Amino acid sequence: MPTFSPSSGSPRKMSPSLEQYVEAIADLLTRDKVCSISDIAAQVQVSRPAASRAVRELSEQNLVQHKSYGYVDLTEHGQKIADKLTERHESLYHFMTDVLGLDDDWADQEACRLEHQVDDEFLDKMNVLSAFFKENELAKKTWDAYRDA
Repeated sequence: MPTFSPSSGSPRKMSPSLEQYVEAIADLLTRDKVCSISDIAAQVQVSRPAASRAVRELSEQNLVQHKSYGYVDLTEHGQKIADKLTERHESLYHFMTDVLGLDDDWADQEACRLEHQVDDEFLDKMNVLSAFFKENELAKKTWDAYRDA
C-alpha cells in the first residue's frame, strides 16, 4: 500500500519510518542539544548501521546535516517536518483523551502510531470536531454521557 502525503494526497517523499527518525532526532536535540548515530539508534531501537542508513537518506533529502563520525542536526526543513509531526501527535492525543475519553498512556502510544498514517484532511475534520466540543459544553456533556453509557 503506497503512503500518501498528509497535505496533498500525493505519494509521500518520506516513509513513516523516516518520519520516526526525524522525530527521534528532534527529541534528542531538544533534550540533549546534540545527537549522534548511536543516540538515534538507541532512541529508535535499531542497530547503528540501520540508523546510519536512515540518516544518510535524510541527509540526501536535505532534512539533516551530518558529517562522518559527527553529530546529526536537523536542517530548517527537517525541523519544520518535526514540528508538523509534533502538532499531529498533539492533535491526535487530545482528540483521543478529550473526545474519546481514552487513557493518557494508551492515547499517547496510539498518537505515536497514527501520526504517521493519517492524512491532513482527516486531522482537519478531527480538529473541527474537537473544537466543536470545546465550544459547545452541552454537546460535549451529551456526547460524554452517550460515550460512557
